[in-house]
Amino acid sequence: MMKIFTLLALLMSIGESAFSVPEIWAEPVPYFEVERSFIAPVTAKGSGHRGLDFVVDDDEPILAPVGGVVTFAGIVVDRSVVTFRTNAGLLVSFEQVCSAVSTGQHVSDSQSVGTRCTTHDSFSEHCQKCVHMSVRSEFGYLNPELFLGTLEPSVLKL
Repeated sequence: MMKIFTLLALLMSIGESAFSVPEIWAEPVPYFEVERSFIAPVTAKGSGHRGLDFVVDDDEPILAPVGGVVTFAGIVVDRSVVTFRTNAGLLVSFEQVCSAVSTGQHVSDSQSVGTRCTTHDSFSEHCQKCVHMSVRSEFGYLNPELFLGTLEPSVLKL
């Protein structure tokens, strides 16, 4: 009987940590407008849109929505990318951002990590005047709106 209670207590403690409510982050762009929303892929390598596209003016500062440490700032194929790891272990990336930070640097929430810039014409096929933001955990991509507090509750239609 004691084994059952121990197992039950263990399972309850795992459930509590696995489903904690995320903190709400600062806006990466004040009063941002989402041009394209997150669309989860059906499979790990399937098609989808693994982030949010924000409408942003040229040279507009992009702000870190949460504090962390920069893990990458540079060019990936044809786009300029800034990535940092939060204290919770999440990776936050911005694409088409000319970096104002360097790898290993600590950033605080609302600190500028760079400005919107275009390094290659091919990104305009993705969106004309936007910055792409993604959030990744050890399990894959997450909807950034979950952390920005803009995700609307789901409602079933009858």
